[in-house]
Amino acid sequence: MRSRSSFSLIELIVVIIIIGILAFSIQFNFFNHNLHAACDQLIKDIKLAQSLALKDDKYQPFPLNNTAVELNKSKFWFKQWWQIRFSRSSKGEYFYEIFSDIPYTSNRQNFDRTAHLPSKKINWDKSILKNPLTNKYMIGICDDTSDNYPKCSEIDKKLNLSKYYGIKKVEFKNFSRTYELLFDNFGNVFLREGDNYSVGTPNDTNPLDKNKRIILTGIAKIRLCLDNPCIYKNDRCIQINITPVGEVFKTNCNF
Repeated sequence: MRSRSSFSLIELIVVIIIIGILAFSIQFNFFNHNLHAACDQLIKDIKLAQSLALKDDKYQPFPLNNTAVELNKSKFWFKQWWQIRFSRSSKGEYFYEIFSDIPYTSNRQNFDRTAHLPSKKINWDKSILKNPLTNKYMIGICDDTSDNYPKCSEIDKKLNLSKYYGIKKVEFKNFSRTYELLFDNFGNVFLREGDNYSVGTPNDTNPLDKNKRIILTGIAKIRLCLDNPCIYKNDRCIQINITPVGEVFKTNCNF
């Protein structure tokens, strides 16, 4: 009669422990990779907005003609600075967009054509950046049922931090209430573009009004977290820092 070899109870326990350790290690590396990938993507896009501002000077002291659009381009040129703006969707997803506002063509010469839910494609498709390499709009939210936003096949999905990278919480320090970074052609960083303009209410006629266009004086901080609320551990949270001179770098969340 042949004896059959089999695992002892101790051997089975050891194998189970090893499998558990390997599974945890794989999961840890996967989520840690996502956290750093989201951080690197966001830093790259912040620098992209900066470079666009440096090359694409929106300052226009004189209108090219007497149309309302040209008159407002000249009067409110500072609202056309390139910027990156962060938002949270109705589904709780954190996303951002890169755009440069343009005057609307109706009597309401409103420059905020992206983050304030435009109703027609003609308003946002000229202001949101379109990546020339991918032909995708640089915005992390889409809508296949209306023209409020681009179609889902038209956007760069990496700009949706929650959906693409699994980011559960984004925290902001030293930002304005609108969570945006604006860059001028001198490398300055601003935290707000100012109020809207409407007929009969000529707001923001002074581009140096520090109460309307807040310039960054400290260090703006963006924290990306894999948990909600944030757990400030190195493998669960990472921080992006932006200085007043436009330097962008990442650190641990205890910075």
